Amino acid sequence: MVRVHVRNLTYLVCVFIVVSCCTQVCKAAEEGSFTGSWTANGTQEALSFGELGETALVKLSGHVRLKGTLGNEKDYWSTCIGLADSKGGDFRCVWRSLNGQEIYIVLKSERMEQDSLATGEIVGGTGATKNISGSLRLHWSTLSFQTNQSTTEIGGYAKDLQGTFNLP
Repeated sequence: MVRVHVRNLTYLVCVFIVVSCCTQVCKAAEEGSFTGSWTANGTQEALSFGELGETALVKLSGHVRLKGTLGNEKDYWSTCIGLADSKGGDFRCVWRSLNGQEIYIVLKSERMEQDSLATGEIVGGTGATKNISGSLRLHWSTLSFQTNQSTTEIGGYAKDLQGTFNLP
C-alpha cells in the first residue's frame, strides 16, 4: 500500500491547477492589421431580371498577397462566389494558404466596376486562424470585362486591400 502525505498531495493538486490554467490563459489573443493586394479572375453569368435589369452569378479566384502575415501566412489563393446586380454584390470567399489553412470572408460590393468599393467581414478560419474575426476593405483599381454570349469574363486587381483581425 502506498502512503501519500497530505502535503505532497496538496502540492501535486496545486501544480495541476496552475498548469491547467496556464495552458488556457497563457495563450494570448492576437489582434492586428494587414495590407496587401488581390488579383482575381473569373466569370459572370447574367440572367435577365425583368424591369429590374440583370442579376448575375459571379465566380472569382485569384491571389491575395499580404505585406504582413495573417495566421502566419502571407499568400492565399482566393475563391469567391456570389450574386451581383446593378445595386451591388454579395459574395462568400475562402482564402486558402499553400498549407491548407483557410479564412472565411463575407464580402459586399458596390457595382462591379473600376474604383468600386468592397467591404468584408472575416467570419472564421481553420488551423492558425480558427475563430478569427475582423474586417477588410478594398477598391478595385482595375476591372475588365469581356462578354461572350451570356457569360462575361472578369479580371480585377485591388492594390489597397486593408483590414483588421482578432485571433482569440
